Amino acid sequence: MTDENQTDTDQTPGLTCNRCGKPITPETAVLTPTGYHCQECVRAQQKIFDTARPLDIVIGFVIAAVLSYLGGLLASRLGFFTLLIAPGVGSLIANAVRVAVKRRRSKLLNSAILAGALIGGIPLMIPEILLLFRGESNWLSLILKIVYIALAASAAYAQTKGIRI
Repeated sequence: MTDENQTDTDQTPGLTCNRCGKPITPETAVLTPTGYHCQECVRAQQKIFDTARPLDIVIGFVIAAVLSYLGGLLASRLGFFTLLIAPGVGSLIANAVRVAVKRRRSKLLNSAILAGALIGGIPLMIPEILLLFRGESNWLSLILKIVYIALAASAAYAQTKGIRI
């Protein structure tokens, strides 16, 4: 009798999804405010909450591109401090888009923000590249602009996706 009780207590209780009842492991369980759910139910629920309108995608792209460009103009004057300014510009982009689209969200909007932030920084590189071909520019200036674009775009994307750093 003690052996039977011991085997019952040694077994770990299995988790099940609160929505569909499917058995889940602690590694694949997703904690939600209403309990644990399987990843399939969480994905299905997230699709319901894609609330962005088609115009929001355009607005997000344009705001991201303009702010990325303007931030790049400021950052290009700061030299090495670009590394400190770029994540702030990315955060500014994410918050400005969030306000402009009234907090609507979707995966496509996140991608538009990323694309806008990347494309908005490209015009900053064109003069550097042209000067580089003529042998009049230094590599460090071009590298700092590339780093600025990468940091600003990735910070904006991470914030809109809800990634916590």
